Amino acid sequence: MHLFLLVGGLLTAAPSPYLDSRTTGAAYCYDPESPVLHEAFRRPKPTPDTRVDSAALAEDVRFLHQLLRTTYSGWPELLAHRDFDPDAFFQDWSAKLAASGPTVSFQDGVLTPTIAVREALTDNHFGPSGLLGLLREEPRLAFREYQADAPAGLQLTSCDANAVDGAQADTLRVAPVLKPDGSRAQRLTVSARGGGDTRTLPCGATSVPLTVRPSRPAREFEPTDTYTYEPKGDVGIITIRRFSGPPEAEAGLRQFVADAPKHRKHKLLVFDLRGNGGGNDGYVYQWLDTMVRGPWFSSGEVWMHGAFYPCFEWNSRVQRQAMDGRLDTPEAKAERDAIRSKWPVKPEPSRPVFDSGRVEGHAKTPFKGRIVVLVDRNSGSSGESGAYALHRATGAPMVGERTGGFLTYGNAPSFVLPRTGFAWVVPNKRNYFDAPVEGVGHAVQVYLDAEEVGRPVAELLPRLRKLP
Repeated sequence: MHLFLLVGGLLTAAPSPYLDSRTTGAAYCYDPESPVLHEAFRRPKPTPDTRVDSAALAEDVRFLHQLLRTTYSGWPELLAHRDFDPDAFFQDWSAKLAASGPTVSFQDGVLTPTIAVREALTDNHFGPSGLLGLLREEPRLAFREYQADAPAGLQLTSCDANAVDGAQADTLRVAPVLKPDGSRAQRLTVSARGGGDTRTLPCGATSVPLTVRPSRPAREFEPTDTYTYEPKGDVGIITIRRFSGPPEAEAGLRQFVADAPKHRKHKLLVFDLRGNGGGNDGYVYQWLDTMVRGPWFSSGEVWMHGAFYPCFEWNSRVQRQAMDGRLDTPEAKAERDAIRSKWPVKPEPSRPVFDSGRVEGHAKTPFKGRIVVLVDRNSGSSGESGAYALHRATGAPMVGERTGGFLTYGNAPSFVLPRTGFAWVVPNKRNYFDAPVEGVGHAVQVYLDAEEVGRPVAELLPRLRKLP
């Protein structure tokens, strides 16, 4: 019997992975003593061919449906969709599973329905935990940049991006590209999905052939390499590989904030956030608070308060401990006790709460130098929102290529489905930007050629110095 079918069967009588709401004041707060939770974040990832208990999965889809209605920040937009009825979809999904026989493949029971939801609403965070990268490369969902050197005298208004197969028309633009000798050229670019290496962009009486921008595989980093600081005379190189991780990674992130007085001494700071897959961008906001004085605006945002909101900090901590295999350690229990002391919270109805994104910096001595932020397609979630915060707060240009596009729907915790034990990522905040971001990523102010974007900072530094 396949492992996942066996696990699905065992979970039929398993206790809930969530604490009693009478204890916490809110639904969906993880129970750190639940065997389901212990297993959820350390089990092997399913493959498309993995067999899953159909009845258990059908119940979990009903659970997920109710969860989304009160917690998912994309639910209002799904409800407003002209051609997609989310309530009917989830009811039909569950009914098909219940009628499908004893087992169903993970592809048919989970991945295919998830793709259908994400075709209706582009949200790179939504889906089974640990498999978002796989879904991101699905041609029906994945946006890639298609580019060419901008022809001399091109009038961008003469180009019709709507005629480009799979294109998101509002990503069409001409942007500078920084060449190895420090000179600049102009790059014509548009983002499109659907696969394929080429596109054709009609521009008036002519057509411009576009070629897909090559991608680079994501790199793995050790927790001890989460933060590094390298002073090079008047330049400081700050590399942050993730904004979360086990205790040694969190220690490095706290050190990044503590090192702000050292960073302030440089005339140029280069932040390397390439490959940063996210976590908690609050570390960047803490750092900026010591470097910037006065107000600045990030993105406006709407949080979904109610059934889950009070559990966010608790679940994030419990999930991290579960992933690290240290739920039962004295240190982990002490971390939880500090949060548990605030319980129970007063229950509140499910409702959206708006935040304008206004931030106030409290630096006694503001940083007066320049900042450059390096990003790439593997900068995702908080890895790209951290870069955006640096850009908005200091005017720092983002350099490299469009980011991963895990941003419009953010603060994305995982919820463990009680019967199968699969973890499901459900964003509970909706961010608002002045340009398209989800799926296509943040636009950079300056491109690097694809073969240059992965070079060490030291090799890029001579040309980065020339940026205004």
